[in-house]
Amino acid sequence: MTIVHHGCVRLAQTAGRQGRKHKTAMLRLLKKRVYPIGVDLGSGHLRMAQLGFDGDRIYLHAAMWAAIPQGIRAGSPDWQRWAVDTIRHMTREGGFKGRVTISALPSHAVFIDQVRIPKMPEKKIAQAALNKVAKRLPFPASEAAIKHVTVAHPSSNGEMDVLVMATAQRQIDYHLAIYENAGLETEGISVWPQALINSFVHFFSRRAEDTDIVALLMDIGSNHTNVVICRQEELYFARMIPLGFNQLVQSQTIQQLVAEVDACCRYYDSVAGATRIGRLMFLAGLGIDKPICERVAQLAQRMQISAQMGDVLSAVERRSGLDELIDKRDNRVNWSTAFGLSLAGAQR
Repeated sequence: MTIVHHGCVRLAQTAGRQGRKHKTAMLRLLKKRVYPIGVDLGSGHLRMAQLGFDGDRIYLHAAMWAAIPQGIRAGSPDWQRWAVDTIRHMTREGGFKGRVTISALPSHAVFIDQVRIPKMPEKKIAQAALNKVAKRLPFPASEAAIKHVTVAHPSSNGEMDVLVMATAQRQIDYHLAIYENAGLETEGISVWPQALINSFVHFFSRRAEDTDIVALLMDIGSNHTNVVICRQEELYFARMIPLGFNQLVQSQTIQQLVAEVDACCRYYDSVAGATRIGRLMFLAGLGIDKPICERVAQLAQRMQISAQMGDVLSAVERRSGLDELIDKRDNRVNWSTAFGLSLAGAQR
């Protein structure tokens, strides 16, 4: 469900295909192997992480990161050249195995919206959803590559909720060119909500009692915050909020972010019927700013749900020699997306 193809296409596998692949995927998970490199190229940082399985547990095989230099705008030709050079350096110096990667487009490059359409056969949903959002897209609908997720909310009026994720094909080509010029082999381009869910499920939702709990995931980046609502691997809601660490310098801005997240929860509640959010997972590094943690905790308290902070870097054993390449104390570096992208390779 992660490869983005040309044109207006549906990317999700059918339930039948997923079922037939389940046993094969489980056997692959049990084999000792190193997964593809997860590449998280965002508006503030480049993160590359490669996980592996040693026969007993998942471990961190290699990881490196770099901040985008000041004065370079994300998406510009200078940014593209910097990304190519930096990826080459990381691949050469970071101890990565192989050159196969799974990446995701930056959050700002993906349009996400949730629409309601009449119930219809699966093969017709993608086009119907695209027609619904066409006028709101920041690019011509004819240039769109889309992924959609049918959300299993109860509906009594013969309609269905569909989460639409779309990007311009030129954005995909642009990013593929970066990895090709850096000498990498792109196995797939995923979407950031799926990467966050991968990290959450593998590291923080493994207990039997977690199976039926709907979770709210928060991931704060340099210039945006990603919000996901899910139940295990089932994606119910996703939104990118254009407020990140670079903007969260005042208490008022932090409060604005919390208000935006609260609005996401209220929207979900309005369409989800009796299926309520039962857990808040704040995906962040251990050095996250205390005022932000306090506001997130207040939000969870107001919602009367449990809240935890999830640091994926602390959830895995690391191969020796990695400590000098990564810094657990840097609160601006969150590895959740990069880890989740590498984990996607466990199913391949």
